[in-house]
Amino acid sequence: MGLSKYLASLYHSRTLNAYEPVDQSPDRHHRNRHHSIFEPFLYHHVRGKRTSLVVVFFLAPITIFAAVILIFHLIYRISLLDEFMYGIPQLPDYNEFWQQEDHLPQHNTSLQFPEGPKGRYLMFSNQAWGYGLNNQLQEILLLSHIAYLSNRGYVFQPYIWDAQTSSKAVLDGRQWRSSRIPLRAFISGPTAGGQFSAADHSPRSVSVQWWEKICPPERRTVLDVAEEHTRWGIDENSQGKTIMEHWSKKLLHMNDPCVEVIGPVIYDFPLIASPRILSIWPSLSSSPILTRFSWSTLVKSAVYRNLPLFYSAPSLPTPPSSSSSSSKSDSTVSPPKLPSKSNDGNSSGGHRHPPPPSLSSLNYQSNSQPGSSTNTSTTIGGLLAIHLRRGDFRIHCHWLADRLEPFAGWNQFSFLKDRFKPPDDMDGVLTRGRKHAAYMERCWPSVEQVVEKLEMTKRDHPLLDKVFVLTNGKKEWVRELKAALTQGYQNTTVVEDEYVEHYRWSSVITSRDLSILRNEREVDQAVDMEIARRAEVFIGNGFSSLTSNIVMLRLSDSTPAENIRFW
Repeated sequence: MGLSKYLASLYHSRTLNAYEPVDQSPDRHHRNRHHSIFEPFLYHHVRGKRTSLVVVFFLAPITIFAAVILIFHLIYRISLLDEFMYGIPQLPDYNEFWQQEDHLPQHNTSLQFPEGPKGRYLMFSNQAWGYGLNNQLQEILLLSHIAYLSNRGYVFQPYIWDAQTSSKAVLDGRQWRSSRIPLRAFISGPTAGGQFSAADHSPRSVSVQWWEKICPPERRTVLDVAEEHTRWGIDENSQGKTIMEHWSKKLLHMNDPCVEVIGPVIYDFPLIASPRILSIWPSLSSSPILTRFSWSTLVKSAVYRNLPLFYSAPSLPTPPSSSSSSSKSDSTVSPPKLPSKSNDGNSSGGHRHPPPPSLSSLNYQSNSQPGSSTNTSTTIGGLLAIHLRRGDFRIHCHWLADRLEPFAGWNQFSFLKDRFKPPDDMDGVLTRGRKHAAYMERCWPSVEQVVEKLEMTKRDHPLLDKVFVLTNGKKEWVRELKAALTQGYQNTTVVEDEYVEHYRWSSVITSRDLSILRNEREVDQAVDMEIARRAEVFIGNGFSSLTSNIVMLRLSDSTPAENIRFW
């Protein structure tokens, strides 16, 4: 007998007992008393069993169905559920920049060799995606430099956060972000299809859409990185220069017009994070990939709007006219049309201000030697920019400590100050606590350590009087830091038996204080970087790719090495 039938028969048998003849036996009172005690319990017990069966039979399928939908959603992301839980994404469409990339002048079938239908093109299908802007930017510049050395047009791709979705927006934690952003929304210059100098006839970079048109699959010659590196004897100890020279030499001597590179990435994280990457610098630093590097009009517009924060009114230079030009400006494409100014200050999908020329054309005080570089360094006098990465970077700092990692990327140059040597733990004597303390001071400095470092820097550079903080820290932490720097920290320092008050900076501006429009929010990191690039002195996080790229740009501008510091 099934469970349901048994429970039903039990219930009916107990119910029918109420209609049986009254027991008149002498011991009836004893039995009735026993019956009266357990009868309610048995009745509700059976009734509860029946209710449970209803719940199981009717709610279980609904629960299972909901669980299946949730699991499917977590794996494949159902956009409608995301929008229900986190709201409809309010992100820019970047239409003007997609159109820029579609209408580059080199996208022309009538052009002569090495461009046009018989041109030389190089596509890296193995280019990394899903990483932050600066991780991808490092690789993009290095790959476009290989294309330049091999006399091929670099095929640039969008900044890709999620290549596995067809949706324009994806969730990053609880925040929406664009799955793909046109590269020209971040940067311009030769890497993103900009012009080389008039004397340089190298083929210009093209978009991936043009590559699909001009180089269909049947015209492509495919090279696998793993096979080529095995053939050349390249391993995890090979210098970056060796890898660069092998690729550029092979690609230069190939007559195939359309070359596609697949397989593992060429410049992986272990290479970029190691001193082996430094051997590429002499070649890269003199390449137009770097000397003519420029941010996008979107980024430069935001930077120029915020410059008054770093100047007193009399010293703020007059905005240059729209006819101004620079060696670093990108003149191949006219700026996108600007929408009319809205009243709410939150317009999206376009500029609110005319894009200025490249910031290198602005008449700021310069600390570079005249003629020392093709880049014209422009300095915001008296400004100390500091990079304080917060958020989930703390976990990364502990990971670095466990692996005894050195500084990353271009932060490893021996001529820079504040170098970092991982503690020696060859014998396993160094405790985990001591390792992590040594790393956290350089990777995750406290407010007290920041105050102390800035005062030491002030003694070396007495003319510094204002601070710009590049940070993703929470509001409460940023507020505490600003108070410590502008009001003097609550503690005093004893120097030679005398109490010394901490220096109070005249102005402390953070990333949160900048005026960033809605259509600029996904490129605001580049706005921070350009301001830090122009600061008189910069203190960075030696383990950060953002700091590494700022160091790269400052060195390209011939910034004195003593003006590049680290925690």
